[in-house]
Amino acid sequence: VLTVDAPVNGIRNTEQRAQFALPEPVAAVNLKDMHIPVPPVVGAGQSPLFGTGYLATRPTWHEVAQFIKHSPLPVLLKGILHPLDAQQAVEVGAAGVIISNHGGRVLDASPTAWEVLPLIAQAVDQRIPILMDGGIRRGTDIFVALALGAQAVLIGRPYVYALAAAGAAGVAHVLHILRTELEVAMALAGCAQLADINKANLMPLG
Repeated sequence: VLTVDAPVNGIRNTEQRAQFALPEPVAAVNLKDMHIPVPPVVGAGQSPLFGTGYLATRPTWHEVAQFIKHSPLPVLLKGILHPLDAQQAVEVGAAGVIISNHGGRVLDASPTAWEVLPLIAQAVDQRIPILMDGGIRRGTDIFVALALGAQAVLIGRPYVYALAAAGAAGVAHVLHILRTELEVAMALAGCAQLADINKANLMPLG
C-alpha cells in the first residue's frame, strides 16, 4: 500500500489545545533503515520526512508508475479522493485504490470517502478493485459501501478500541459483531451472497 494523502501532518487543533506530543522514544521506526536523519517527534504541518530532502519535491505520477513497475508486489494507492486520480491510478498500473481521507485528520475540509465512492466507482468502471476506508462502524455500513461500488472495506478505529479494551479477544468480538450485522442486513435485503449487493438495494435520497 502506497499512501499518497499525507505528505505532511495535518493541523489538529484538538491535539494543539491539549498540548499533545508523542513521547520519546516514539519515532518512525519504519524509516530507520533509510539512512536519513528522522526527527522522533514532529509538529502540526510537519512530517518525519520533510526537512531531510527526501520529500523536498512531491512524487509525481511518473515516479508512482516506476515504483509500481519495479515492485515485486501488487501496489494499491491509498488516499484517492478524486475520480481523475482514480483513472490515473488505473493507467499507471495500480492493483487497486483505497478511498480514504485519512479519517479527516489531515485536511478537515476534504470530502468523506462515502461522498466520493460512487464517483470513483463510475470512473474506475470495475477495471481494478476499490477499497473504502473510513466511517465503518456497523455491518450495515459495510453493506452500503459494497452497494456503492467498493469491493472491500478497511476498518481501523473499531479494531483499536477493541484491542485497547479487551486485547485480541476484543478484536475477534468486533469482527463477529460486524459480520453478524452484515449477514442480517444481507438477509433482510434479499442478498444471498456478497455479489448480490448493488445500488438497487439502496433508496436514493433527494
